[in-house]
Amino acid sequence: MKRPPSLKKGSTIAIVAPSSPPFEEGDLEFTFQWLSKLGLRWIVGKHVTDQFGDLAGSDRDRLEDFHEMWQNPAVDALIAVRGGNGSVRLLKNLDFDLFARHPKILIGYSDITGLLIPINQASKIVTFHGPTALSFFESPYTYRNFEKALMQPKPLGTIVDPSSKDSWNPEYPPYRLVISTGKARGLLTGGCLSLIRQLMGTPWEIDTRGKIFFLEDVGEEPHNIDRMLTQLELAGKFDECAGVIVGECISSRPGDSRRGRINLNFSVERMLREKFAGFGKPVVYGMRLGHSREKFTLPLGVMAELKATLKGSVTLKIEEPATI
Repeated sequence: MKRPPSLKKGSTIAIVAPSSPPFEEGDLEFTFQWLSKLGLRWIVGKHVTDQFGDLAGSDRDRLEDFHEMWQNPAVDALIAVRGGNGSVRLLKNLDFDLFARHPKILIGYSDITGLLIPINQASKIVTFHGPTALSFFESPYTYRNFEKALMQPKPLGTIVDPSSKDSWNPEYPPYRLVISTGKARGLLTGGCLSLIRQLMGTPWEIDTRGKIFFLEDVGEEPHNIDRMLTQLELAGKFDECAGVIVGECISSRPGDSRRGRINLNFSVERMLREKFAGFGKPVVYGMRLGHSREKFTLPLGVMAELKATLKGSVTLKIEEPATI
């Protein structure tokens, strides 16, 4: 697995929109301010603020921006402006050989999963599931983990949780809820569950063999999360993996989506406990790695170790550097 060069002061980040455009163009001003604090330069794709339905321009325009920025020798990393919709529409025309010849940092989450997994698998380079250009400064925890993952060419080590905001009214779920105990070691892979499901049956279907498989989602009713997990289960993705990390799954309690709830709907936790009963591998729920304001950055294709014990102790340690 090839590792991209790490960022340093003076490096240039390309802001691209392979999915949807920013809600407000002015939001980018905050991005520029925070990139400056890191000592980074930036360049913005010419179609980033275009609107074509819910997409940042046509497929051809978004693809042109993506390839142009990757080919630009002055660009050290590509960061998606946001998720939204549309990344998978680019796959059949992506130049995977270009990415393999010139490894660069690619970071994003949500819909950007539709690029992170295929580029990691087809181009054999480490990609990064982490905040977008509009979210890496949402909290000190997110910011510090973003900086550590992209600007320090050494193993990320043990992942620590955000500081609890209010011990009297803790957020649900807990950061590390043990669903199934065990110990696993393997390369990291995963992302947004909806996009992982969308890639099924394509040449870029996720490969979980021997890997620590992480997933999360937002605004999905528990019964729909169950449908997607069941599809992955029937496809053997959980049989093949070494361990599972399920992120917080924001706004995914029964009725949260406001699309209409099913009576007696399982909660995500209850569904996970039923599905992974007797699994024999570690399964952890609640880690902040996706759509929450506080999120850590996970490199796909890097060796990690996951431990979950009967006493509820959970350790996730990233053993290898993600960059050089």
